[in-house]
Amino acid sequence: MWAGMLACVCLLFVFIWRLWAVLPKSSSKPRRHSTSPCKTCIVLGSETNSTPGGHTTEMIALTRNLDDQQYAPRTYVIANTDSLSEVKARQLEQERSGHEQKDYFILRIPRLREVGQPLSSVPFSVVKALLGSFKILSNLPDLIICNGPGSCISICMVAYLPRLLGIKHIRIVYVESFARVKTLSVTGRLLYPVVDNFLVQWPELLETYPRAIYNGTLV
Repeated sequence: MWAGMLACVCLLFVFIWRLWAVLPKSSSKPRRHSTSPCKTCIVLGSETNSTPGGHTTEMIALTRNLDDQQYAPRTYVIANTDSLSEVKARQLEQERSGHEQKDYFILRIPRLREVGQPLSSVPFSVVKALLGSFKILSNLPDLIICNGPGSCISICMVAYLPRLLGIKHIRIVYVESFARVKTLSVTGRLLYPVVDNFLVQWPELLETYPRAIYNGTLV
């Protein structure tokens, strides 16, 4: 029994040490020295006909000017009950060159929590979303860009697995919503310590979150 407990403690220690080793110690502007395409995962928000706008609208604005040759292929991650984000993603790809691009994918995952969902069932939804997020590893992206929907939490957790195992460092860039002027969103507070680059759109946030990067209004 003691041997088993000691083994568990050792494994826990190794895990914590490895996690500490791979956590970003500072936030710096991303630099790409490679000329090869950057496989990019773009996490869109959750939209319905009754609640348009929000995270997806901001993310579309953020990524509209991405070089479609350098940041390719692009994978748009959307909640499986989202009724509008896929349409907006396809419209964006069509606008890039006047016709629908071929170098992108739509990936659907379970929503972390539905609006009005009872708290008692949330743990099951979290596990389901976490398992569904493993789909992003099928194409091992080089870069993940997200800006606040709850689903990006499970995606970022899964993205850390290749980093922990020494397989690949998937760079995670989080852009806080324009609506957050003095405080971060819940998602932002959770991801602030773990993402590689944390961008804010209001300078007031730098006082409380020194790791953040402020480059002005991005949307």
